[in-house]
Amino acid sequence: MKKKKRRRIFYGVIAVVTIVVLSAAYARYVEPHILLQRETEYTSAKLVSAPGEELTAAVFADTHFSDYYTPKDFQKVVEKVNAQKPDLIFFLGDLIDDYSSYTGDIEEIERQLASLKAGIGKYAVYGNHDYGGKMQFDYPDVMGAGGFQLLINESQTLEAQNITITGIDDMVIGYGEPAAAGTIDAAHYNIVLCHEPDVIDEMTGYPVDLMLSGHTHGRQINLMFFDDYILPPYGKKYVRGGYEILRTDGRQASLYVTAGIGTTKIPMRFASPPEINIVKLKGR
Repeated sequence: MKKKKRRRIFYGVIAVVTIVVLSAAYARYVEPHILLQRETEYTSAKLVSAPGEELTAAVFADTHFSDYYTPKDFQKVVEKVNAQKPDLIFFLGDLIDDYSSYTGDIEEIERQLASLKAGIGKYAVYGNHDYGGKMQFDYPDVMGAGGFQLLINESQTLEAQNITITGIDDMVIGYGEPAAAGTIDAAHYNIVLCHEPDVIDEMTGYPVDLMLSGHTHGRQINLMFFDDYILPPYGKKYVRGGYEILRTDGRQASLYVTAGIGTTKIPMRFASPPEINIVKLKGR
C-alpha cells in the first residue's frame, strides 16, 4: 500500500510539473502572439450620424515595443484595424516598453502607425512608459510622424459629429489633470482618453460619456490572487472590459478598459490575450 501511495504521489507531482511547464510555454510562446478583436457599442442621442449609420472607432493600447514585440508583429494590428475602415483611431499610450534600451527601428514604428487609416482622425495620449529615458521628449514626434494628434490635458471637438475628445496626460509619471475635462460641453458626446482607468473616479463631476483606457493589460497574467503584485497604480479597480460609473449629476459614464497588445516585465500573457477594440457609436 505504501508503495502504491508513493507511486501515486510521484505521478501526481509529474502531472503538476507538466501542467506548469506547458502553461508557461503557452504563456510565453503562444498567447502573446494571439490578437483578438472585441466589439462594443454605445448609443446616445447626442451622437450625430446618418440614419442607419454609425461611427466606428478602433482602439488599441500598450504595444510595448521591445525585442519581444516588433513592428513586424504590429502588422497584424494594422491589418485588423484597417479592415474595419474606422472613422476614428485611438491609441491609449505605452508605445515602447523601455525607450532607453530599445534597439529597434523607430522609423519603422512611425511607418506602421502612419499606415493606420482613419476617415476622421487619429488621436493619442501618453502612458507611463512614454515618460523616462527621454521618450517624453521624442514621443510627440513619433506619434506625429504616425499621423496621430497627441492630446495632453486638452480637447478636440468634432463639430459635425457633436463629439469632443479629451486626452488626459499620464497620471503615474506624467502631468495628468482630470480637471482638464472641466470645460467640456455637456451637450456634446464627450469621449475621454486616459491611459489609467481608475482615474474615472476623479471625473464623476464632469459630463463624461465614455472613457477609454489601457494600462492594466487585463492583468497580463490573469490570476486574480496576484492582483496586489500584478496590477499597476491607477489600474487596480477597473481591470478590463466595460463598466458603468455613476456621475454626480445622476447620469452614467461608460468606461472601457482594453487588455492591450504587448507585455511588460515578463514577455508572457496568460488568460489575457492581446486585443484591439472596435467601438461602435450610434445616434438615436
